[in-house]
Amino acid sequence: MSANEKEKILPKEELSEKKSTKLDKTKQSDIKEKVYTTRQVETSVTLIDSPEADVVLEALLFISKYADISKNNLAGLIKSGIVQKLMNNCTKNICILRLSLRLLSVLVNIEEGLYEIDQNKYDDQIISIANMYMEHKDSHVEELAAEVLAKIASSCRITTLIFKVKLLIPVFENMKNSKNVNLLYHSMLLFCELIEAPAAVSALAEHNSCDLNIIVTHLSSKDDKISNLALNVFEKLSTYGLPFIQDTLRIISLMEKMFTIIMNDEKEQQHVNAIQIVQNCLNSSETSSYFVESVEFLELCQWVKTCHPKYLLPLIEVFIKLTGIPELKQILFDLSVEESILFFFRYKNKQVLNKTCVAISNMTTHKYCCEAMLTPVVAGDLIEMLQRQNDEEDPYNEIALKTVFFFIRRNIKALDVFLQNRLKTILLDFFYNKISKLSPDGIYMVLEILYKCLVHPKYQEEFATEDILREILNHLQSPQVKIATICCEIMASVASLDTFRRIFMGNKGPKICVEILSSTEDLNLLTQNLYLIFSCLIYEDVAMAFLHNGLLTELKNFSDYVVQQIPFCNRVKCLALNYYQPIKFYETGLLEITNKLPNKFYIINGQWNGPFPFLRILDMMKVSPYPTIYIVDYSYEVKKGLNPEIESQISLRSSESTISSLSVSSTLRSSRGTSLTEIPSAIDINYGKVSSDVFLPRYIYHIRKYDQFLEGPMKNRIKFLSEYVDTLLSGSRSHASVPEKIHEYKLHIQCLKHKLGNNIIPIGFLRLGFHCEKSLLFKALADKICIPCSLVKGSSRIYWNEVALLENIDGCEKIRFYVVDLINEVGELLLVGSREASKYCNLN
Repeated sequence: MSANEKEKILPKEELSEKKSTKLDKTKQSDIKEKVYTTRQVETSVTLIDSPEADVVLEALLFISKYADISKNNLAGLIKSGIVQKLMNNCTKNICILRLSLRLLSVLVNIEEGLYEIDQNKYDDQIISIANMYMEHKDSHVEELAAEVLAKIASSCRITTLIFKVKLLIPVFENMKNSKNVNLLYHSMLLFCELIEAPAAVSALAEHNSCDLNIIVTHLSSKDDKISNLALNVFEKLSTYGLPFIQDTLRIISLMEKMFTIIMNDEKEQQHVNAIQIVQNCLNSSETSSYFVESVEFLELCQWVKTCHPKYLLPLIEVFIKLTGIPELKQILFDLSVEESILFFFRYKNKQVLNKTCVAISNMTTHKYCCEAMLTPVVAGDLIEMLQRQNDEEDPYNEIALKTVFFFIRRNIKALDVFLQNRLKTILLDFFYNKISKLSPDGIYMVLEILYKCLVHPKYQEEFATEDILREILNHLQSPQVKIATICCEIMASVASLDTFRRIFMGNKGPKICVEILSSTEDLNLLTQNLYLIFSCLIYEDVAMAFLHNGLLTELKNFSDYVVQQIPFCNRVKCLALNYYQPIKFYETGLLEITNKLPNKFYIINGQWNGPFPFLRILDMMKVSPYPTIYIVDYSYEVKKGLNPEIESQISLRSSESTISSLSVSSTLRSSRGTSLTEIPSAIDINYGKVSSDVFLPRYIYHIRKYDQFLEGPMKNRIKFLSEYVDTLLSGSRSHASVPEKIHEYKLHIQCLKHKLGNNIIPIGFLRLGFHCEKSLLFKALADKICIPCSLVKGSSRIYWNEVALLENIDGCEKIRFYVVDLINEVGELLLVGSREASKYCNLN
């Protein structure tokens, strides 16, 4: 025990007395040189309970000397029950109190001492020691109490216990005013332990005297022990991330002070703590960015350009955090922070490079900053990173890939810069060999970069190869919605390429797209898939493939919610329907005035169960048990320049014999230009298949011969065509009853089916018909002589035609729509919506 320690333990007046009696130099030497025995130690421990103060003091001095020799001695003393005896001395005179506290502070230096004192039975004494620290007038007792409390406060239970007493105010008072280094140190250490208690942290906000500026002043202390402890306090406080604490740390400019410490080589031993405080503060919004325009941060930006590489990894986190805040991008660009970030590339540590890439990616969101950073050198560094091997943190270099991706996404010149730096080879290696190993985000980035290449006029031909397009189509089936979506976008952009359509059709692309419509609920994927389908529907083979794979069925199955969220699906449905009018009429029961009948248009006259039957499939079917199908075949037309004899034979007459008198030797030609010298006879019918209509072209030729009707008013032309159709389809007995006509009609249809070997009947073959047959023939002929006409199917198997007439109504020309009567008063026009029209259409 040193002389200074003895002075702390005994008052001056008692110290002089003891030196002359019990503690003279001779006895001190005697004690120092004495060999301790177990019996002597046990005796001294026992004497601590003595009622005689001198005996207790002698025993405490003896034990203190024994305790200072070895830590093993401390464990033995603790087992002897000395802690309880020392605690009992807290109420004795000042000398005994000092010695007891001093010995207690030594005992709690080991784990056994802390374990022993951390028991409920000592709670009252611990509180008493806390009160001594706050209230005792003796400075040595105060100092020793602070030391004991600082050491035992490492126990959470004891911290909570002593904080019931308001310790914070005296702690801050001592940290602010104490000239005693030991008292200051232990007060700071006690505070550092106290703030482990939630109640202590909360109390910081309640007491104005708890000013953290007091601790800031100790950061610059010449005593390393004090300044290091001040750093520890701030490290612990910043770890909590509580808003009121972080606000205080911001007010006291803690981050700037940490930057100063980090840049000071003389304080290297504090750099680790300072860096940890910086990282803690970066995680709180209150302290993560306020320092950007400070002088210290600007100095740091210059310092990182030349600092030791060991500082780059922890400090790059500062730049990652700052560049991730959108509001700071302009300030950082103005301060040329991106230049400092690029200097991190000089260090080839993979972790540093990866984090540097993150900061660069963040900065690319600023247009001008992106342009400034995009240099051949930076591009070369990134390409080199993409070729790295054995990076445990980022085995497939996705971080560098992400940086390249953001450059290309945000800078129009970036694609050229990177492709000039061997990007194509690396990109295709990712695409063909590594893509299955990448994360979904990595796969997406590879696909989007390819997307940029495929739509770029300069590189499209180079990248639009069969292998690439085939792989993209394969990824369309990815379970990852984001990946399937980008594949839809890519394919929609190259739908005009013959190579793509060949790959798309050869690998069941239409089927895949239709399956996506039925299997996904993601609105974005549905939208992009519909754009792809829409882009393909203008090509006949692709459009028919979509229809054959049930496109319209899936579009009809969309819920009202999906249709409301994606109105574009109605445009896709409309385009698909308009592309193939037979299915449009099947689905909607309406061909509008603007819908001209295409060649090989057909309708199903009857109930059809199942998906829509396409003509190619129908051509392979037999008559039974399918319903009757009427087909409009414009494949042939009458050749011009017929001799007068033939023309006279095919002239229109009002009798029923007009049709039968048509010459079978009239010259026809195919609409494709193929000449036919005669109409096929019954034995030339394509039995069992779809037969060509050799009568419809004659009807068209007949009508066009009557110029006086075709050039007259529209009503007259409609009247003429109505009577012509009625003449063709009224049968041989015009005065027969309705049941008789129905019976005759059924026989007529059965005969035609038998003769054709098929249930598909060309409309020109009919000689008898009602609403369906007359309306279809009227539409087929009206389209050829420029009569605006629609074809409508009602809910009760009633068909009719509507025509548009331009009329003068109240001095204004308006378009009005009329239903054409082909059954009752042939040629009469019934205003749409009128009672007569509704009755005719059976809409009542």
